Amino acid sequence: MVETSGLFCPRCGRETGQEGLCQACFLEKYVVFEVPQVIEATVCAKCPSYKIGERWVSTKLKTYEELARKAAYEAARLSLKINKDVSEPKVSIKMELVNPNILMARVIVEGSIEGRPVKTGADVEVRIRKETCDVCSRMAGGYYEAIIQIRAHGRLPTKSEVQKCLKIVDEVMARAEKAGDRLAFVSDVFELPEGTDVYVGSTAAARQIARAIVDEMGGAVIESPKLVGAKDGKGLYRVTFSVRLPGIVPGDIVKMHGSLVLVEKVGRRTSGIDLASGHSTSIKDEEPEKVASVSEGKPTVLVSEEADTVQVLDPDTYAPITLRKPAFLSRKPGEEVQVIKTRDGVFLLPGGGRGEE
Repeated sequence: MVETSGLFCPRCGRETGQEGLCQACFLEKYVVFEVPQVIEATVCAKCPSYKIGERWVSTKLKTYEELARKAAYEAARLSLKINKDVSEPKVSIKMELVNPNILMARVIVEGSIEGRPVKTGADVEVRIRKETCDVCSRMAGGYYEAIIQIRAHGRLPTKSEVQKCLKIVDEVMARAEKAGDRLAFVSDVFELPEGTDVYVGSTAAARQIARAIVDEMGGAVIESPKLVGAKDGKGLYRVTFSVRLPGIVPGDIVKMHGSLVLVEKVGRRTSGIDLASGHSTSIKDEEPEKVASVSEGKPTVLVSEEADTVQVLDPDTYAPITLRKPAFLSRKPGEEVQVIKTRDGVFLLPGGGRGEE
């Protein structure tokens, strides 16, 4: 005689071994999740971005297959509708590439309903659709929100200064893009007789760049917005950031703290060597007066050296001149040195002959 549990499914009459519906009838009563059999995922045809709803998301993925898998996974995940009665649902999605434009997603959801464990799965076909994302479209059209004008006060920016500024542009752009600013791109760079203009897709990124240049290289920024239209009742502006680099550069000789100083670094703080004492000095947030340039230095001969003084020949008249011995002096009597003649007198320059500064 076969023993039975005496417990049967009230719906189909099948023996269950427990009270209530059997597992099959239970799952028919409760749909664990719903998902379309076919869905679409959109990727950019030019860059590693994919679309979620109406929003484009940038990635660092290196291959099309990686991008397609990522887009398909997100599309499958977002298309799921899990029954609100499922407690602590766990979702598993595994992707299989069928061809470059179609992936199959195996979706499995498990959890519990009314204390009973449930686990169901479904296969979803994900079709990859290619579009050009908003950023690539704007880049192709030369879109920009801001212009960074690289100029210098009372002179033209040097090539090395422009290159340094463009390096700062690249560094700030990389950080802004990593932080999620999808408009952090350079749409164009123009070299002009008076300086260089950089056209930037993002006003926020351009503002960060202008401030970073001034922090690193000194100078000032003037921000000038211009109304170019309106959208949804709000004004649309293009902003020009005029970056004015300092009038002085490394190698200039300036008046600082009442002394003549050979400039070594320019930024928020201008620093250099006091030509009289030979010691380092600096000044913050102030552009000192330029007196001369190290390129104007002239070679002469160090005649003699005492404890605190030296004697050199005037490079023009060859008359002996006694000077204070600066800390940087390493030459010996009889050797060539470099001097600069100014309204404040004659001063030794660091190094020896011309070109050794």
